[in-house]
Amino acid sequence: MTTPLRADNEVGLDVSVAELARVALATTEDGQLAMLLFFRSAQFVVNGVATDRQPVPVFLETGVREQAQVLVRAVERDLIGLRRMFPPRPNLVPPQPVPGPHGPQRPDVTAAAGRMRFAGNSLREIDILHGCARPDEYVLELAQAGHEGVPGLVAITTLRLLFVSTWAVYEFPVAVLAGTEILSPPGKIATLRVSGAGTELDFLDWEPVDFARIAEAMRLACEIEHADGSIAQSLPSSADLFGEWQLLVERRKLGMVEDDPFRRQAVGIMLAMPG
Repeated sequence: MTTPLRADNEVGLDVSVAELARVALATTEDGQLAMLLFFRSAQFVVNGVATDRQPVPVFLETGVREQAQVLVRAVERDLIGLRRMFPPRPNLVPPQPVPGPHGPQRPDVTAAAGRMRFAGNSLREIDILHGCARPDEYVLELAQAGHEGVPGLVAITTLRLLFVSTWAVYEFPVAVLAGTEILSPPGKIATLRVSGAGTELDFLDWEPVDFARIAEAMRLACEIEHADGSIAQSLPSSADLFGEWQLLVERRKLGMVEDDPFRRQAVGIMLAMPG
């Protein structure tokens, strides 16, 4: 170990997981098992001393390695959850239906129909969608389309891809969708090809304009369902650490840092380097 900081039987640590940058298991030269706690702040104080980016070892009995590994994995899962950053989203709270001339109407369905090129061609299918949209989903986009020779309406919600015809409604969970592409050869009918669950679904229209909105909404729905957000960096960047190193060296040259604190802080900066 390169740090005098430690948590032994005489010291009780009460630390929030949010204070940690990472946690790891290590075996010391004399065979002791230690859980290494790396803190997000270089100035986190243990036993009255700042950690200076050095890990704090918590020594464990050698026979509890398996239990310690389970604990480390649990802490890592919590850290991932704490560092997840959610990008801004439009308001996707499913709206309450409002009275309409043909029964209750969903404002999200009405808004999506308003963005269609020729909503008048799909009035019956839109009325059906008002009734079959679930209260726990938000209808994102609509487009008139044909599927396997049947004219209808393709819709994407936050939970489902729907094909609505005047005699049937087909649904495909967003969770099984793998991708989408628009095929629009010059002078030919446009195709929206959706892949997922080991198959491909083709929807046809004269123009790809509405399909572009469907494809973008599908990417949004899949992002929300599968991988909403990204993992924020838990450790400082190399540039930040290099700046700390330069400042530490300058302070050492000016006699502001003694030998032992200089060595400890230098090792802490190196341990915090990515990779």
